Amino acid sequence: MSVDALTPFGRGANAPLAGRTILQIVPPVDAGGDERATLAVTAALAETGARALVASDSGELAGELQAIGGLFVQFPAATKNPLAMTLNMRRLQRIIASERVDLVHARSRWAAWAAVKACRKAKRPLVTSLHGDGVRSPPRTSFETAVAEGDFVIAASEFAARRGAGLFPAARLRLRVVRPGLDLTKLQPERVSGRRVADIRQAWGVAAHERVVLTPARLAPGRGHATLIEAAALIKGHGLDDVRFVLAGDAIKPAFARELDALAAKRGVQSMLVRVGAAADLPAAFIGAAVVVFPAANADGVTRTSIEAAAIGALAIISDVGPAREIVAAPPYADAEARTGWLAEPSNAAALAEAIEAALGLGASAREAVRRRSRAKIAEAFSLQRMTHDTLSVYAEALGR
Repeated sequence: MSVDALTPFGRGANAPLAGRTILQIVPPVDAGGDERATLAVTAALAETGARALVASDSGELAGELQAIGGLFVQFPAATKNPLAMTLNMRRLQRIIASERVDLVHARSRWAAWAAVKACRKAKRPLVTSLHGDGVRSPPRTSFETAVAEGDFVIAASEFAARRGAGLFPAARLRLRVVRPGLDLTKLQPERVSGRRVADIRQAWGVAAHERVVLTPARLAPGRGHATLIEAAALIKGHGLDDVRFVLAGDAIKPAFARELDALAAKRGVQSMLVRVGAAADLPAAFIGAAVVVFPAANADGVTRTSIEAAAIGALAIISDVGPAREIVAAPPYADAEARTGWLAEPSNAAALAEAIEAALGLGASAREAVRRRSRAKIAEAFSLQRMTHDTLSVYAEALGR
């Protein structure tokens, strides 16, 4: 289904959410919450004629919610203390009763525990969300399993849904995929000035003729920086001397950054390597780079940033882990003519080097075709309109039951 074909809720007398009160519970961003998605869904609910409440610790949300037709409820959604979570269950029961809430959406696993108890007592439907790429290890307590006890469980990707189904077999039929939504208006190449691109390349210290292979990820084990350095050594050995590798990310531990520097020196590529902090202007960074690489060893490294890179049309190379295949189309999972990026075997320097060289070797027309297809793929699957439509569809399905 194309984005243009999506039908907004609330248009017509039989709209399933009009007049309903929907409560979203979201912790602050620094506690794993997704305030951007919450606000977008709130705006969509208000447009349908629903009454949209948001319960959170983050008081900064109050003003934004009011501006888009939502209501803020102070609530300690980020707590992980068992006693406080029990108190939260009682608080939530009171909110459901006093505000006449029809449906609750708990956007974190910790909020889900209180929401499960409160919604069962109040006989209200509950939607829960598997955070990020899903639960990473077998849950051990009822606090951790509660996320799978919603009437419907939202997963952020097909990969997360499969992982969730494996860990929670009883929830398999209740899982629904709702991919993250991006504000694509901020990721249009034509809106990024040449001045912004020149400024960020100058900050990297690269020459005008040098092609940049950018890795925008924090410096941490598992993010694949060592594999990238090994790939850089292979590329240097193949005679490509106009390439600079920019590692744009803050180091979690200085010792790990020093390990990467030592590896670069050992492999003889320290002159090709630029290590800088996280890019303040990601759209300009994506355009200023010839190739953008996400060489993560595991699913955690396939972040929202990789989706943003593909959205703006960067030539993106992503390790074939987690939901990478949902972000880029590439052989052997897609025809070469449908390519929107590259998938590389994780922790395989030779495979990564081959993908980088293939991307760098494209002619102008082939390069632009990949960029165009990449932008179209992300616009179809990861737009804000798609995310809000799919979320409201889950709400309507839960209320219909």
